[in-house]
Amino acid sequence: MIFTPRFFLILALSILLSIASIWQPESVVMSLALTVLLFAATLLDLLLTPRQALAITRDCDAVLTQGVNTTVQLRLRNRTHHRLRCWVRDGTPSDFLSPEESIHAFLAPHSDMTVDYTVRSDERGTHTFSAIDYRVSGPLGLIQRQESIPDSARVSVFPDISVAGARDLAVSLGSPYLMGRRPLLMRGEGREFESLREYQHDDDYRSIDWKATAKKGRLISRQFQAERDQRLLILIDLGRLMNPRIGAYRKLDYAINAAVRLAQTALAKGDLVGLLLFSDEIEFYLPPHKGNAQFSAIVQALVSAQPQPTEPDYRSVFHYAARRNTRRTLMVCFTDLLDLDISQTLVESMVPLQPRHLPMAVTISDSDLLNVLHTVPEEGIDVYRHVVAQEVLNDYQRTIRALHSRGVLTVNVPAGELTPATLNRYLEIKQSARL
Repeated sequence: MIFTPRFFLILALSILLSIASIWQPESVVMSLALTVLLFAATLLDLLLTPRQALAITRDCDAVLTQGVNTTVQLRLRNRTHHRLRCWVRDGTPSDFLSPEESIHAFLAPHSDMTVDYTVRSDERGTHTFSAIDYRVSGPLGLIQRQESIPDSARVSVFPDISVAGARDLAVSLGSPYLMGRRPLLMRGEGREFESLREYQHDDDYRSIDWKATAKKGRLISRQFQAERDQRLLILIDLGRLMNPRIGAYRKLDYAINAAVRLAQTALAKGDLVGLLLFSDEIEFYLPPHKGNAQFSAIVQALVSAQPQPTEPDYRSVFHYAARRNTRRTLMVCFTDLLDLDISQTLVESMVPLQPRHLPMAVTISDSDLLNVLHTVPEEGIDVYRHVVAQEVLNDYQRTIRALHSRGVLTVNVPAGELTPATLNRYLEIKQSARL
């Protein structure tokens, strides 16, 4: 039971009358009468306020998208013969962004009402809605009866894959392209012959089919499609350097979003895709396979992936990956290079993967460092920040050059460009038949 402002207003009036009795003794009787009347009315208000006056159900999608607003619907039903004034607060997960105010509503006797509110989660994983709390005002407006309706519900927050979206993710899981039922062609410089066509001015001379040219009397080019059944292993660093936020998301979130889109695209191209999550140990490994079941397994593993307060053990990870993948594989590692010593270990661990495998390091360029360097120092502390940022950036670029010079492919772009840059690099590799 909660006392309302009306109750406290009348109580304050009674106290004022009691104080006034110092000068007017007859005010004591009025104060006492008002106090007795107030508590009698409060007791009556409590008795007239029915228990379990509301029936409330929640309607919310079981799968939400990280960083995207989602509407939650509450259905309220007045179970009494009286008009109700109520306040409702849903038990949203603690890390969800939701309205702080309770939902205020009036319901006619035995009527229904639907109210909506919006939530958003910037954290992947499984979250739980708890009980729905509500308060019903008594007919005299002196008290509010508070009750709870147990209605726990688990929801999963999936990575934001931007282009497809969470609902399109479910559609993609049933796509025949992911099952390999249709030949999804990517014409270019692959190794598998696809068809003949007239020569175009930007075609490679090596693609000219001289027999067909002699027969047709004009230049004819061979057209190829990218090979299928190639192997892709996505490795994602869950170490401490993937924990810092860039905007609303962690670095790890950007990496996961790009990884999901990369897996979706590769499976659509008919390739085998696997996943390896690591920190100072192997956290999860899924061997490369095809199909929508594989895509579903990858997404489910990434939903709950969280950064760990440890350093990545690159040597053990790549040794494990090479031992489990004997066929030539494109190994795409999402990681961070801000620590020079750790980055040197990455270089030493990725280079030996060649020539059997094709390694690629994908990193996010640090926009905060660039912002510091582009700002003119005004005070001594600004000069210090500028010098430190320049040293860190130099080490970062030195690692990128070391990887590139020793044959390791690299992608190093701002966070917002990570997904398209990674996909474009994968498609370039497919088109150039490097895998």
